[in-house]
Amino acid sequence: MIVVRRWFSFGIASAIAAYTAAYAVIEIAVGRAPLSDLVALVLFGIAFGLCVARTGQAPLATTVVIVGAGIALPLLGSQGLDPVHDSYSSGAWYVSGVACIVVVLLWRRRAIAAWSLLGVLLLHTYVWGGLDAVNGFGVVAAALLIAIMAAGGWAVARTEQDLRRSSAVERQALEWEAAQDAYHSERHARLAMTAALAGPMLERIAGATDGLTDADRFECRVLEQTIRDEIRGRRLLNDAVREQVIAHRRRGALVQVNDDGGIDDVDAHAMAPLLDRVAAALDGLTSDRIIIRTAPRDSAKALSVVAMSSDPVAAALGIDDADDEQVDLWLELDRPLPV
Repeated sequence: MIVVRRWFSFGIASAIAAYTAAYAVIEIAVGRAPLSDLVALVLFGIAFGLCVARTGQAPLATTVVIVGAGIALPLLGSQGLDPVHDSYSSGAWYVSGVACIVVVLLWRRRAIAAWSLLGVLLLHTYVWGGLDAVNGFGVVAAALLIAIMAAGGWAVARTEQDLRRSSAVERQALEWEAAQDAYHSERHARLAMTAALAGPMLERIAGATDGLTDADRFECRVLEQTIRDEIRGRRLLNDAVREQVIAHRRRGALVQVNDDGGIDDVDAHAMAPLLDRVAAALDGLTSDRIIIRTAPRDSAKALSVVAMSSDPVAAALGIDDADDEQVDLWLELDRPLPV
């Protein structure tokens, strides 16, 4: 929107400048303007061309050339005019030329140069012809129009800044609300899963009048580990993986499920086939230890599965050393490509 408005304004200024130049050419051609107007017209073309050559803030050297040409316009353009009997309609085209240069300098973010050039025009006209010339040659009207245009541009720019700020605040509020909704949804999902897992055992404990058996105590330990998985490794679990993990724990294996945050940026739909492969790899294992862990965030892998068993020879000799464990499974799954 800002770019469109800027180029639209440049178009209007260019049209006014073209009309001013054409009017000056006609005045010179019919002999009603001296040859000094021809020099002024050339300087006006150079200054306005430098003004609209590029967007953004004008370089300092370019600004000096533009202001110098703009100061020369009233000095040259007023030579063939009588400040007492003539007026703007008598050929004072240079006033519109200076006004166009001032407007474009304002758009090029050279406000000091623009207002200084307008002040030079007012001062020259006053010294040359007094207050009547300032009014009769349209300098006051041009200054008022430029001031109104500058004030309008400033108001529009402030409005756009306020709109951008409001949009940013609204976007942050929506993101915060979405994060809260996701947090509450995740909490409700975990509570529902915990209730589904713990419900049967709690009913069994409540109905056990003679205390818990060893099998019940073992099942409670399995249940506690399963609930812990739901807290610290939920993204590594689906129904198939949960079933395999619980089955291995019930046969006495030590199973660890650790989500260290390495797959937080992976979509849930992309994780589904990976978890199915994990469940298929766990099926049929007889290992003593199974570790399911996410890879670091900057890794090309998404997760790894390692299954280890004690060396039967070392166990027979009574040696308890982690270095004597044999690896039954080493599975690393690649991180899904972002869509």
